[in-house]
Amino acid sequence: MGVNLFKAGAIVFVVATFSKILGFLRETFVAYHFGTSHESDAYYLALTPSTLAITFSLSLSSVFLPLFIKYLKKKEEAYHFANKILLISLITSFILYGVVLVFSEEAIALIAPGLTYETEKLSIYLLQILFPLTFIVLAIQMYTVMLNSFDSFFIPAISILPNNIVILIYLTFFVDIFGVSGLAFVTLVAFIIQLIILVFTIMKYDYTFQTSSFILDKRIKDFSILLLPILLSTAFSQLNAIVDRALASTQSEGSIAALMYSYRLKTLIAGIFITAVITVTFPKLSRIKNKTKELVELTQNSLLSILVLIGPLSVFFIIFHTEIIRVLFERGAFDQQATLVTSNVFLYYSIGLVFMGYREILSRNFFAAGDTKTPTKLMIISLIITMIMSVVFVRIMGIPGLGLSSSLGLIINATMISFSVNQVTKGIWSKAFFESSFKIIISILCSGIILWFCNETIEDVKNSSIITQITLLVGLFLIQCISFLFFMYILKIKIVLDNINSIKRKFVKER
Repeated sequence: MGVNLFKAGAIVFVVATFSKILGFLRETFVAYHFGTSHESDAYYLALTPSTLAITFSLSLSSVFLPLFIKYLKKKEEAYHFANKILLISLITSFILYGVVLVFSEEAIALIAPGLTYETEKLSIYLLQILFPLTFIVLAIQMYTVMLNSFDSFFIPAISILPNNIVILIYLTFFVDIFGVSGLAFVTLVAFIIQLIILVFTIMKYDYTFQTSSFILDKRIKDFSILLLPILLSTAFSQLNAIVDRALASTQSEGSIAALMYSYRLKTLIAGIFITAVITVTFPKLSRIKNKTKELVELTQNSLLSILVLIGPLSVFFIIFHTEIIRVLFERGAFDQQATLVTSNVFLYYSIGLVFMGYREILSRNFFAAGDTKTPTKLMIISLIITMIMSVVFVRIMGIPGLGLSSSLGLIINATMISFSVNQVTKGIWSKAFFESSFKIIISILCSGIILWFCNETIEDVKNSSIITQITLLVGLFLIQCISFLFFMYILKIKIVLDNINSIKRKFVKER
């Protein structure tokens, strides 16, 4: 099971890595042209509804996928079910768009009450352009998980490439002419292109979008009952995001942009590693939910994969947070002060990356079993604690306090859900699992100590040219990876040995 998980995840990982890196390159271009200015603040504020819609769509798909797989015994019925959800989402988005067009000023004041007049007016204009993304990103996620249910991972993962390329072309050749307003229009067009690619791909599986005169049938009612707790947790998650932006708006100009740059870097890591594991495992979880032994093995391997992939990265980010932000962003309008603020937020975000992965894996055990109430209750509790910590920490630490409160909230949420997961999947926390986890953590710490020693010995090189800094970071990362793999091999970690033996067998067979 572990070997198959790695093989399937490898395809998603490679494609997602390239796509996400290209997407992050887009962010560096935005940073180059707009830095942490009122224009970048306005752009990211206007993206807030679509960012929240992405969060909601991920939650919605967690309920949708198990039901879609259940109904897939009759493909036509499964497609009718999906189309009704898409139609309801489209109608809801149109209504909300009408409200936003009428009450744009009030909407921006709610999201960020501390803006200057110039930033507020620009935010209102950009919001009216970008709000349709709320439905588009939801439809993209729906079609993505539908394709994943057919074990189609490549096209959904690569579909974002044209999206990023279109925006990069604009930022390279046209941004000086049309500015941030043109960027908003191009962003909307880029996401529409991504949606069209997914629609044409799923049509190969005999899919057609059809409306229905009777939308609220039994399946939709069952879906709604399961979705209600998720909607509640998503509402709190959105409230938390709004609170973060509102608190950031009370700090110096550019604080919202600094928060978003570090947040985008965090989600880049989550998108590459956590999403790669979940994309492969969640459809399987939904199919084997009644097979306890297989379910436990899949969950354990998923959690160990998260620890192996993200644990060393978290240590690397914590040690080199300033250098990473400097290399990625510090050019053009993004100055040293912007680097300092953004890197401090990123430092604290990095602490919670592993716990984010654990939360996402364990939550899906509940979703696959049809229990959406338990993870929702735990999510709400942790989000309330996070918002309280955000208010307190911002007063003490400034904008980096938002990164710290976010990571502490993830740790609290992951801990609570770890204690509760035995309700749906008994036997996850076995002695063998804890032994493997302990050995991986020891390997992470040992490689981290080597990395820290290297960092102290080359302090004078860090302020050299950008090429030297990039070479230095890549070299240090390779040292960490090699030492981490060495320690895992010495400690004989089962999931690593299984994959090494699988590669050896394949090599011998090919020879």
